[in-house]
Amino acid sequence: MAEPLRVLVVEDSEDDTLLLLHELRRGGYEPTHRRVDTEQAMKDALREREWDLVVSDHSMPNFSSSAALELLRSEGYMDLPFIIVSGQIGEDSAVMAMKSGAQDYLMKDNLRRLNSAIERELREAKVRRERRRAEEAKRQAEEKYRGIFENAVEGIFQSTADGAFVIANPALARMFGYESPEELMRSVSSIGEQLYVDPKHRAELDRLVRRDGFVLGFESQMYRADGSVMWASVSARAVRDARGEFAGFEGTLEDITARKNAEKALREIREVERRRISRELHDVVLQDLTFVLQSMQLSRAVAATAGSGGEAGGVAEEERDRQIEALRRSVKGLRDAIYDLRLEGVREQPLVHSLEALVELNRQMAPEREIEFVVEEGFPDSISGISGVEMTRMVQEALANVRRHSGAQRVEVRLSFSDDEVCITIEDDGQGFDRDTVPGVGLTGMRERALALGGDLDVSGKPGVGTRVCFRAALSTLTEPNLDEAGDIVPPGV
Repeated sequence: MAEPLRVLVVEDSEDDTLLLLHELRRGGYEPTHRRVDTEQAMKDALREREWDLVVSDHSMPNFSSSAALELLRSEGYMDLPFIIVSGQIGEDSAVMAMKSGAQDYLMKDNLRRLNSAIERELREAKVRRERRRAEEAKRQAEEKYRGIFENAVEGIFQSTADGAFVIANPALARMFGYESPEELMRSVSSIGEQLYVDPKHRAELDRLVRRDGFVLGFESQMYRADGSVMWASVSARAVRDARGEFAGFEGTLEDITARKNAEKALREIREVERRRISRELHDVVLQDLTFVLQSMQLSRAVAATAGSGGEAGGVAEEERDRQIEALRRSVKGLRDAIYDLRLEGVREQPLVHSLEALVELNRQMAPEREIEFVVEEGFPDSISGISGVEMTRMVQEALANVRRHSGAQRVEVRLSFSDDEVCITIEDDGQGFDRDTVPGVGLTGMRERALALGGDLDVSGKPGVGTRVCFRAALSTLTEPNLDEAGDIVPPGV
């Protein structure tokens, strides 16, 4: 079956055109053609339809192959094959035509190569079109990527392992307060030292990416060009060289300062509200309940002094005793609730400040008892967050036990640090306990908290001498506790 071929013939001779079409049919083609011999006619033909091939005579009264080739390329037909078929063409002219973009030339009296030349050029034209389409698709993809890169609201970067930017987009430069990515890359030669408020955070990012291959939402404080501080969230993955060696990072950076400020403001609002509730419970509700309790106790004492009122008086006295006991439990429960409310704000504070506030609170609740708070030199101020909360809770429970059960006159809370080990000791001069005493729920909870922090809790005491509670843990386990998906501390080895 003949292969369709759309051929535009640039030729002034009708007979030569017929010979050309005859040769094409002999080669297995079914040509659809149009013959033109002027510039305008060729323009019209190019706009009329698509063509597979242009075959042109070299020299014509009103046109030429060089003019036809120039017109073809100027109209944007860069991949359309152009073959010269001429009765006479000099070698120099043929070479010049090939340099200008003609694919081949043949003599009219020797058309044996025509069909093989057409087959070759159609095949190569197809390759050129596919290559050009691929290049155009690549160019469009690169343009699209560049548009995303240039206009993204997130900072996009690539950096070397030792902390130099390789690429940076305008958003990243703006976040750090630079006029352009070029200025940012010129100004910052060590990301860890120049941009991170705490260079250890950059080292931690490096460790995580090397270990896991990526990191998501890594939050840290970073410096802007003017020295101000912003909160940033970094998501990055490892970049490796041809040998698979770690070469650096690439990823995105988001300025989350507004979010962090909003979270801080919300915490402050909650803290103010918590204090207000605690104050109202203490100053109003607890005081009223205490007044009622004291009045009932006084009434019972007066009644006891006056003597029994018979059987009915005995029943009334029993009922009053039950009411007094109920009120006493209510006062105790409310006091403990106020106590807990006042401790809710410790997560954001350094441990030393939290414990100092806790000791002062216990002094207010039991002014008859001396409580000494000692912080030895060198005790770290870096403990806070979840670990700080858990340790404060342990001290809280220990002081609650002193308040409820010990009858102590003096208590010491001591914080010390030696050989990378944190130690918190609570010691009282109360009644103590026997070795065979079964530990209560409070002590069991303290041991669980100590285990979760990777530490050890030692409780010792002697009847009539007092009790000593000592918690010890390595500093590293307190500054970087293991957390589960719910954010709770997971004991080592779990």
